[in-house]
Amino acid sequence: MSGTVVLKFGGAALKDGDSVSSACRIVAQRGGQRPVLVVSAHAGVTDLLETAARAAATGRVDLHDLRIRHRSILSQLGLDGELCDRHLRQLHQLLEQISHKGQLPLRDLDLVLSFGERMSSRIVARVLESQGLPATPVDAFDLGFLTDSNHGHARPLVGIGAEIKAALARVQGIPVVTGFLAKDRDGNLTTLGRNGSDLTASVLAEALGACEIQFWKSVPGILTADPELVPDARPIPWLTYLEAAECAFHGSRVLHPASVAPALRAAVAVRVLDVRTPDAPGTVFVMDTEARVDQRGPVAVASKAGVVRLDLAVDAPEERGELASRLFSTLEEFGLSHSLLSVDGLRLSAVVEPGPGMPGALDRLGPLVTLAHDLAVVAVVGSDVGSDTAVGVEAYEILRAAGIDVVGASLGDRERSQCFLVHGSDLEPAARALHAGILGATRSREPRSAD
Repeated sequence: MSGTVVLKFGGAALKDGDSVSSACRIVAQRGGQRPVLVVSAHAGVTDLLETAARAAATGRVDLHDLRIRHRSILSQLGLDGELCDRHLRQLHQLLEQISHKGQLPLRDLDLVLSFGERMSSRIVARVLESQGLPATPVDAFDLGFLTDSNHGHARPLVGIGAEIKAALARVQGIPVVTGFLAKDRDGNLTTLGRNGSDLTASVLAEALGACEIQFWKSVPGILTADPELVPDARPIPWLTYLEAAECAFHGSRVLHPASVAPALRAAVAVRVLDVRTPDAPGTVFVMDTEARVDQRGPVAVASKAGVVRLDLAVDAPEERGELASRLFSTLEEFGLSHSLLSVDGLRLSAVVEPGPGMPGALDRLGPLVTLAHDLAVVAVVGSDVGSDTAVGVEAYEILRAAGIDVVGASLGDRERSQCFLVHGSDLEPAARALHAGILGATRSREPRSAD
């Protein structure tokens, strides 16, 4: 499958019938001889599924909104309105089972959430067929896509590439693969977390030795900041793979944080493109070695809302190492990503993004832990930024001058970022102040002539 292009379409890129048709035209124009598609659920469907699952746990089973959503898209596309009925019947049975149990284990929630991608892949494959492109919907777990058993935030197992490659070779026509979904070794369905379809696409591209991944979004590439916080954020024409990973780590919602590593390992070309303007250049990833010294420095302000700080009391300094090890292993076991680890006297702290595993982690850590809620992370990202203390000091002074209370900071702890912990209510002014003060209107990366 050399020369294979993997095209991933997010939920916003498949939000309605017109969007699905446009995505399929992009496949015909940009997919090459043997494209592989990875699709998310249609925009808003994952949230509808989660709402339905939680309602079922309280005894109320209601699929009205989900049924109307999919039938509306099918009608817009001129497809059979009953195309998704088999999956909707299965989903209804599952919700009835959850209702009888009166509880919603994470394993059951993963199973409910899976129906979004499973229905989306059937719809996209049928539209490709109608456009004269033979296609087959494929559930990723049927390809041998295996993960650990961390429901809600599962991670792919090592060594699954050969089976995935062989399975894809047997698919007739264009494979339209469900993103976000996998199974563990016991056969339980798992999900990869929000934006997990990006990770699916990257793992498939690595397995195939693909020449390129195209992440098709409803934004013009990766931006210098979250445009909902910073209205004058602008597209970045290119990033190194590791800069892109750092942006994702600190909250950039364009890509899944783990999706960069497989592409980097396999040296797969990566582009983030806009379905609304398919001919626009978007953002391309390059190797660190391709970025000249004069092209380094700050390139983006990344941010993450809704984080909490876990504080562990340390009885004696010599216990710090053991407590840190316990904290790290617990967070990893329950699938919780962390940053800004710090030690202040007899307190060990870690900033954590809440997830389904949070209650289990808190129970495991016991009474030693206390929580500080309603916090946010804002970070200046770029090659060599972490080792440039001047950038960290400048960023800190900018925040203080803007009246931002810096709750915590990690200066020089990471190679490609300087990050700060602020109150949630201060996130927007903090992001705007850093973007204006460090990136400014005049600081911009020029497009690469080779691209």
